[in-house]
Amino acid sequence: MSIRLIVYILFIPLSLGLYIIASISRLKFSQNLIKSPRIVFGSAPILNNVYWSKAMQKKGFFSETFTFPIFDSICNINDWDNVLNKRYRFVPYKIRVYFAFAESLLKYDVFIISYRGFFLQRTPHRFLQGNILRYARKKIIVIPYGSDFFVYKNIRSTSWMHALMISYPLASKTQNTVLDDVNYWNKHADAVIPCISGFDGIGRWDVLLPSALMIDLEEWISSKKEDLHDGKSGYVSIFHTPNHRGCKGTEFIINAVDELRNEGLKIDLQLLEKVQNEEVRDLLINEADILVEQLIFTGHGLSGLEGMSVGIPTISNLEDETYTLPLRRWSFLDECPLVSATPENITDVLRKLITNPKLRTDLGRAGREYVEKYHGLDSAQYLFENVFDYIYGKKDSIINLYHPILGEYPNRSPKIKHPLVNNRIVDESS
Repeated sequence: MSIRLIVYILFIPLSLGLYIIASISRLKFSQNLIKSPRIVFGSAPILNNVYWSKAMQKKGFFSETFTFPIFDSICNINDWDNVLNKRYRFVPYKIRVYFAFAESLLKYDVFIISYRGFFLQRTPHRFLQGNILRYARKKIIVIPYGSDFFVYKNIRSTSWMHALMISYPLASKTQNTVLDDVNYWNKHADAVIPCISGFDGIGRWDVLLPSALMIDLEEWISSKKEDLHDGKSGYVSIFHTPNHRGCKGTEFIINAVDELRNEGLKIDLQLLEKVQNEEVRDLLINEADILVEQLIFTGHGLSGLEGMSVGIPTISNLEDETYTLPLRRWSFLDECPLVSATPENITDVLRKLITNPKLRTDLGRAGREYVEKYHGLDSAQYLFENVFDYIYGKKDSIINLYHPILGEYPNRSPKIKHPLVNNRIVDESS
């Protein structure tokens, strides 16, 4: 008899067991927890959770990551507090998820998860998770990361939809399942922080900011490399870190570099695929002049923050005003010095950056300042402490938390100045 069949047979006993444990946790609930709740980031094995948890630990919170097996080709297992394949080794894997969920009910107060839910996401109890957590008086914060919420037919950008079809074609067959997850957790979450992704059919956000990603600026230090070459006096190093090339527009980057080389420019292109994050960091700090994150998706990911944090000009697509205009109007995207580029203009954008080392320097400086202001660990602390105040009833709303006029945070220090207009390089001769 398979473990899966056993789980289905035990559906009702397991449900009762989880509710008993939830009842125990409910009885132990204390108002003191509202002041300093115990936090878990999980169960998706994404690096963002490590940075967020580290930030809250530094602020004095009890905060841990608890996750499914990590992507060890790019991550170090020592960065994580709890990884499922290292726990409960005497238990069959399909049963371990129940142990993890039960332990978490007793151990944590705030569950910061994706639209996949927590550990029971692949079990018959997937649509009981929210009910059990709320019965146990837990708080739920949802921050999506990508495949957990993409319903292809709801994506506004047809180019991004096609790029996803290239890299993740099988996901197009599970749209109803993903949509069910999104609707379920929108209903049960105490707060949702989708950032720019919220415009792709999620339909709920409690705070608006371009990205909730954060980074440890003590690890990601500014580059010390002297950056004076213009593609003629010496080589300019361009880095690109694709995981799935179709999503990033990698072929357009390679083609642009070939065209510029044919023009006589000296360019060193490095594609970093399945490289440990620590090695990527060392290479960007010591060798890179330009980072091209991606050309298809409107927005940026963690790689974009990594490029800006080390002080090198970083390229990502910020062209579609359907996504960007609300974030300029009601949040702080206008301060972001990412250079916008598409497959159609990447050759021209790279040419301008390669031949103008002063522009690269100015953008690199602004990038570091931007990350220091909005994406360091202290920024994570500010975000989550305000979200905690909201979910525990101390604040009625946090929708204007990052409003460029009404928000306290954007005005705590001078606005980031950079030479871009709507993230585009301005032709000084025009």
